[in-house]
Amino acid sequence: MFSTGSKYFFGITFLGAIAFAIYMLLIGESAIGGTALFGLVGATGLLTGLVLFTRDGSQGEEGIAASTAAPTSSIWPLIAAVGATLLLVGTITSSVVTLLGVVLLLAALVEWSVLSWSERASSDSSYNASLRKRLLNPIEFPVLAAVGLGVVILSFSRITLAVNKSVGAIAFIVLGSLVLAAGVLFSVRPNLRRGLVTGICVLGAVGIVAAGIASAGAGVREELVLAKEEGHYMHQECGAEKSEHFDKLPLEGVSATSSVDTHIDLIDGKLVASVQGIAGNQETITVPRSNPTNIVFRNKSEGEYRLVASLGSKMLTDGVKEDVVQCTQLIPQGSEQLLTLNIPKPAEAGKPFTLTVPGLAGQSIEVIVP
Repeated sequence: MFSTGSKYFFGITFLGAIAFAIYMLLIGESAIGGTALFGLVGATGLLTGLVLFTRDGSQGEEGIAASTAAPTSSIWPLIAAVGATLLLVGTITSSVVTLLGVVLLLAALVEWSVLSWSERASSDSSYNASLRKRLLNPIEFPVLAAVGLGVVILSFSRITLAVNKSVGAIAFIVLGSLVLAAGVLFSVRPNLRRGLVTGICVLGAVGIVAAGIASAGAGVREELVLAKEEGHYMHQECGAEKSEHFDKLPLEGVSATSSVDTHIDLIDGKLVASVQGIAGNQETITVPRSNPTNIVFRNKSEGEYRLVASLGSKMLTDGVKEDVVQCTQLIPQGSEQLLTLNIPKPAEAGKPFTLTVPGLAGQSIEVIVP
């Protein structure tokens, strides 16, 4: 019943399964050790099934006839093995690795199955190959193009994050010029040898990918590392002084389609408020609770100023509070900027919400939340 080779593989599989069970029960649940033993059991089990099915690779006493055509060589078994390995490794590393393993396994399953079917379609190998191409090429080419484009984009992104801004601009000008030169060469010399064209394209792709890998190994440039650690692009700096990052390239206008409720004007050093639908200047403004309210700050005084909304404080942990402050960027005279307030609750007694301008004493507008 069992061939000689299958008995050996069956024994290895059985011993691997026993070792896996003992390891998990007695030694402990180790992700690396358990995954390695489980992978061993799966691999030897697969080999046992193959050897048992093929009867140690023989097809009877007469053997394989000399006229029997050899199967077409294929890379898909190797890709399937890589996919299975990544699927197993992904269980102890990252979900991305697991997903990549699943994708490779599915691709190998489809490609290998279609290849096996096409080889039995007829006795003409050329017709069988054309049949496979007609079925799979409409799927393969777009997928390969998308994957290749993704790799190129990822490589370019790694390069731009690693090199200096000025160097990156020069590098992309040079790369763009090379791509343009290659396109012009291919168009004016359409009879170039196919091998030469393929070589140029492969050399360019390998160069870009190699540069991307090297840049990824070098890491991002220092200023981006500092920005990530400090988070200075994510928090506001609302003092009178100019912030290096928050006040960089300030917006100096408001879209005409913005739904504006209130205008706060700084006129000759004085802060005045005008509310839509209410005549005259106001000393207080009313903001509905838990609803976004758009306020436009217009600087009509000489110098750069910002509008700051002081909205009380919030509890971080037991006994620790943090002031709630929102502000615009510093804007020059004649500019305007939008400030959106969304206040969830009224102010505490004796601690009103206010709108102020840093650097100008005695100028404030009270914000009332019903």
